[in-house]
Amino acid sequence: MNSQVISLPDGRQLGYFIVGKGNPVMYFHGTASSRLEVMLLTELAYAAKLQIIGIDRPGYGLSTFAPRKSLGAFNGDVNFLADHLGINRFGVLGWSGGGVFALAYLALFPSRVTKAVLVGAPALPFDVATAHNTPFARYAMQVPFLGLLALKRMSLQVLKANEDVGAFLRSRAGKHMLHGCSKDDLTFFSNLAWVTLMYQSMAEAFRQGNQGVKAVFQEHKLFMKPWDISLSMIPAGKLVIWHGADDKTCRVSNAYLISRSVVGAYLEIFPEKGHCVMFGNIKKLGKIFLSD
Repeated sequence: MNSQVISLPDGRQLGYFIVGKGNPVMYFHGTASSRLEVMLLTELAYAAKLQIIGIDRPGYGLSTFAPRKSLGAFNGDVNFLADHLGINRFGVLGWSGGGVFALAYLALFPSRVTKAVLVGAPALPFDVATAHNTPFARYAMQVPFLGLLALKRMSLQVLKANEDVGAFLRSRAGKHMLHGCSKDDLTFFSNLAWVTLMYQSMAEAFRQGNQGVKAVFQEHKLFMKPWDISLSMIPAGKLVIWHGADDKTCRVSNAYLISRSVVGAYLEIFPEKGHCVMFGNIKKLGKIFLSD
């Protein structure tokens, strides 16, 4: 395993995982996932000669939990790791909930970023009721007790599914989960090797038990608020936004909202594609980072 841990100046631990060698790319994993998500990008790393660095945000995986009251609170951890690795400038890639933190990093440290790509990312304030087509989420997130209880149940389901992903997908709960996916996303979930890696990454998010649950809840609460940083300082040409038109996890309307908030951003909508659009366009994604 390529997982490593470093100590931050305040005494917290920061976990990260590296795949590939070459031009560095900092990877911001999805919400309720972990640094291990970069294993899904191994093909990209070697085909495009990239060093992709997945970082556990506080409370996930190997990273110590810490309250985060702003979107930019994680940036100091990213910079400390980059300096530790001797990396001055790098690409940024964020998928799903990770796209919010990737954009926050770009907005505050544009000089360190060669190119940033957001895939299937929510715009803020995000209506969590639209995520995964579960209207209950809106009320759960507004009532802390209900939100934490719902996420605790989800974490237990993820951990159980990770024990035997094939059996989970055949179960009632698994079929219910698949029912909420787009047709295109179902092609990825039919690949047992791919979905096993995905669930491994998600299970790692809850390595710390309740701390992982708190981290997921905390991020959803941040997503429900307007941007607390200005996006106006992002240089034109540095941001690429990808979104699947049939994304049911994070609706395509989010991509249009983000693109209108960042002058000079490049937006590409993929017809008939879903939330996993990034993994079906590895070569095209590699060219974006190679261009720099």
